[in-house]
Amino acid sequence: MAKQHSSINTLLSWERQGYFAGDGDCKLSNIFNVSNLKSQYVLHVRMACVVNSIVINGDTIAKDIRNRFGENKDTIESFIIARNVLHKGSNKISINCSSLGYTGGVSNTLIALRPVNGDNIESIKISMPIKNHVFIDENKNIIIHYRTNQKAFVRLNIENDFHKSIIDSLIVLNRRDSVKIIHLNRLCASPGFYQITALLHGKGYCGDAQWMAVKPEQINCSNTVKNDFDDYWTMAKSELASISPQYRIHKVDSLCMKSKRDVYIVEMQSLGNITIRGYYFVPRTSGKHPAVLQVPGYGWGFENIDGMLSDNTDRIELALCVRGHGISADVFNPGFGLPGIWGYKLYDKDSVSYRGIYMDCVRAVDFLCSREEVDHNKIAVKGGSQGGGLTLATAALCSDRIAACAYFDPFPCDMRHQIKIRTTCETELKNDLAYYGNPCTFDNVMKIQDYIDTRSFASKIKCPVLFTVALFDDDCPAHVGFAAYNLITSKKRYDVYPYDGHIQGFTHDEYIMKWLDTTLGNCATHL
Repeated sequence: MAKQHSSINTLLSWERQGYFAGDGDCKLSNIFNVSNLKSQYVLHVRMACVVNSIVINGDTIAKDIRNRFGENKDTIESFIIARNVLHKGSNKISINCSSLGYTGGVSNTLIALRPVNGDNIESIKISMPIKNHVFIDENKNIIIHYRTNQKAFVRLNIENDFHKSIIDSLIVLNRRDSVKIIHLNRLCASPGFYQITALLHGKGYCGDAQWMAVKPEQINCSNTVKNDFDDYWTMAKSELASISPQYRIHKVDSLCMKSKRDVYIVEMQSLGNITIRGYYFVPRTSGKHPAVLQVPGYGWGFENIDGMLSDNTDRIELALCVRGHGISADVFNPGFGLPGIWGYKLYDKDSVSYRGIYMDCVRAVDFLCSREEVDHNKIAVKGGSQGGGLTLATAALCSDRIAACAYFDPFPCDMRHQIKIRTTCETELKNDLAYYGNPCTFDNVMKIQDYIDTRSFASKIKCPVLFTVALFDDDCPAHVGFAAYNLITSKKRYDVYPYDGHIQGFTHDEYIMKWLDTTLGNCATHL
């Protein structure tokens, strides 16, 4: 039985609205009005799912439309609606969906109703006078660009990242104009992130969605660090130190033939005496080299290392597969469903996965510091998503050995706010708890999350930091990344990508690596 969803806005991602892509089939429905039946209408569709059928007023308009996620945004399918289907006034559209595609925050969805007559094409677009959509001291104005040849109106909706409605209003548009400026100084005065959607009601329907940030460096979170946070991690590091690392390294000739650097598989013993592994890239030049520890996103085991193989930069890289990931998933492997890495024994602070995973990263730094070819004064760490969280933790836990770090929208980070922003996270944790038979309360689960919350590591970082953030990211929202960033006291900078979501964030790698190379290049060489 498909779930019924009548309130989902297809301008936004499924996850932003509390519906996880893996939950199964669903039925989207809505009511729309048609004031003029003299024109014939066409329905334009592009969706990040399989569309089994589209029904208007009981008549099937289209069937079996394949998932268009990841395709060019110009890929649109159009369906002429027979004149006898639409009613003057109220009409109902139902879209029966399956295999909802993961979006990462950018829905890439289009559902627009327009008159067939090309002269009557209507459009709407939101823009801002600031390139990165970050307002610091400027007037907070947004610009609505529209095209219509009749009197029309736009439904403007603005809410903050905690789903609180700021504006929900109808604005009349004058057909003689093409721009409407909306002043938001008073309504969007608080530091934070604001989601803006605009739906044009003219002869047909079309819309746009954007995000804007207001003074993100002034976000002040109420979440506090646990009193015994430092003791918890001191004990974990002490336990790790008692385990012999037993470093092992072997050259992979087949990979060396494809690379401009020598490629090795390294193995080492980590917390719990679990073997972890990674891909180790070493330049074929003599002397000591700067090194970058690459830490993985959730579920990513560096299955594709083509970029590293083709890189001929004079740096060492260690692509670490933490436990449960890639070539380190042979012994510890709870997977990424139920309970998954995140949900593994979430009721026990000494058994949760991230206690061991953070120690895996510390052990990887130990390895780099043991190598003669590594300049120990020039070791950096980088990662995005889970890798962003691992970067924060590593830079803090190894603060005297890390010279630079770069992170993209981190996880797990600022978790008490994360579950309020991305509400599917709370559902996921509760499902994981139920998997184990609910051995404790959800409140106790969150107290354990406080131990692994990488926001609590941020103030302990001593090295220069780069934070890149995507405003459309609803996996690891911009708020949580800034919650950590604003506690960092070392030299730091951030770059905002206003149109990107979680997936697009991983395309910033070339820029991030150049920043790391420059930053490490400014460090004194170890003699």
